[in-house]
Amino acid sequence: MIEFEKWHGNGNDFVIVNSIEQELKIKKSFIKKISDRNKGIGFDQLIHICLPTKDDKHFFIKFYNSDGSEAGMCLNGLRCAARYIWSNNFYPLNSIEIQTKTKNISCYPINNTEVSVFTDKPLEMNVGSEMYKKIQSRVGKKFFFSNIGNNHLCIEKKSIEKTDLTALYKDLEKILSRYEVNLSVFKKNNADIEIRTYENGVGETLSCGSASLCVAAKFLNQNKKSLKIVSMGGKLKFKLVKNGILMTGPSNFIYQGTTNE
Repeated sequence: MIEFEKWHGNGNDFVIVNSIEQELKIKKSFIKKISDRNKGIGFDQLIHICLPTKDDKHFFIKFYNSDGSEAGMCLNGLRCAARYIWSNNFYPLNSIEIQTKTKNISCYPINNTEVSVFTDKPLEMNVGSEMYKKIQSRVGKKFFFSNIGNNHLCIEKKSIEKTDLTALYKDLEKILSRYEVNLSVFKKNNADIEIRTYENGVGETLSCGSASLCVAAKFLNQNKKSLKIVSMGGKLKFKLVKNGILMTGPSNFIYQGTTNE
């Protein structure tokens, strides 16, 4: 039997397991079985907390999409993983240095629900001029590619409510499949930015922290050092700080249980 806890960050939901108490080997078939929202537990991603492989990190965290594929990292998931670690007394209620497949992240407790995550600024993702022109012919000129440990294509629109995000993703997937890109559409309001995201290997989610950070990074500067990104699941706060960006948002426990391997 495998013990698990279910958490969510703005509706982006996760099943969390650990190899601190018992060594687990996570199989793709197991992930696909329990990710089924009708016949299993149901989640956007499975989070596997392990011992670090680097001396200066406290934990190594792996992320798996609901289709069984491995993701580089997940900022909403990291907030939930940090709260899981603190609530299970795996580490004192203090800052945690976390290692992921693609980058290192720092997490800080704020209150009973909110966690801040520090990361460096996202990098521009170079797909080449030919690929860029193909995307431009489909979505127009207002888009950008970005990498924050996973890849993102972010498209600015005047309205995002009626966008068929699944159809748009499926169309672009034909030419972007090798990049494992997450697709977002966003629009600017007076104060906040609204966003919707289709996550690779998952589908449209209620919130995507890394996509929100990529969009926030485009608008944060010396004149605008903080802003909020609003998704269907809620708000995330972003602040420009020395050497990077600080994201703050909720992490909520749902329930705990056991499941067969």
